[in-house]
Amino acid sequence: MLALISGHGFGHWTRSEAVLSRLAERAPVHVRTNLRARILQRRADWATTRGELNLGPGVAQRGPLQVDVPGTRARWEAHLAAWDHTLAQAAAEARELGVQAVYADVPPLAFALARELGVPSVACANFTWSWILRPLIAQDPGLEPVVERLAAAEAQATHLVALPGGGGLEACGEPALSTLLARPATRSREEARALLPRPAGHEELPLALLSFGGFGNELDLSAAAARNPGWAFLSFAEPATPPPPNLVLLPHDHGLSFQDLVLGADAVISKPGYGIISECVAAGQTPLVLCDGTPEFCEHAVLLDWAPRYLPLGRLSRAQLRGGEWSEALAAACAASPPEPAPSNGLEQVVELLAGLLPPR
Repeated sequence: MLALISGHGFGHWTRSEAVLSRLAERAPVHVRTNLRARILQRRADWATTRGELNLGPGVAQRGPLQVDVPGTRARWEAHLAAWDHTLAQAAAEARELGVQAVYADVPPLAFALARELGVPSVACANFTWSWILRPLIAQDPGLEPVVERLAAAEAQATHLVALPGGGGLEACGEPALSTLLARPATRSREEARALLPRPAGHEELPLALLSFGGFGNELDLSAAAARNPGWAFLSFAEPATPPPPNLVLLPHDHGLSFQDLVLGADAVISKPGYGIISECVAAGQTPLVLCDGTPEFCEHAVLLDWAPRYLPLGRLSRAQLRGGEWSEALAAACAASPPEPAPSNGLEQVVELLAGLLPPR
């Protein structure tokens, strides 16, 4: 199995790793990604081979909450200009590896590659990149040929695992499976709580994870955390200023299981993202505080509608997020009760679907 994973943020990688690490127990898995996800790929010791491949730029951003539309167009045009070369290079390597199926989350190049190889492809995602980019045409009509070319590639997918909280998946055909997909915790809640690093001298405070998908370095988390002395915070981004006593830092490539930290935390603060929402759901409905979505990201509106069905939720404006006005939203999330029970995690079903496309080992 060749797995191609968009590296725009961390969410594509984290949910795919849950599937692929299990599949790797049954068949060789060769994984390729790009951009931010390369940080997480380093620890994928379950993979037969790992590497970088030009899988597309995602969306160019000016920080975690602002889209750069002209930059997005320029980067996708550059990706498409290199498409044929990238495809030929990837096909030659895949043939050498003996690849018999392609898993994609969810770079359009993957489906063109599978077609070139004559093997099945599986799209596993909550959105397609053509769907994400299509609303931006209103701001930059030059994106229209980019979107149409990506949609044509996505239409070559032969199987679809449809995840909730997004859209555009009809480009990949009828779903073979529709399910929530998330990394399961590896220990009990009590063990997870004991695992959580806590700021020295503030062990008695409730603890919130700060999760911004690789973009947290562009927020002044130190100043914001200092304005909430009733909470301790755990961040995976280096702050712009020295951290206050109630903020503890871990690098992005920390060796802890993030899903266990979500399980043990009292709450999470994040921008809207499938990965963090699904992992809070899978961890037993951990309270979540979400900031307002970015208008140019059509996924955000869907996620903000989906999340309160299953999670105790608090909301922040982007100004409140940047200004550290967090305590009221944290209290609201911790006091809320979601109206629906958590859906089951379809992880093993996805693994079985992929394994069924491969010959017996």
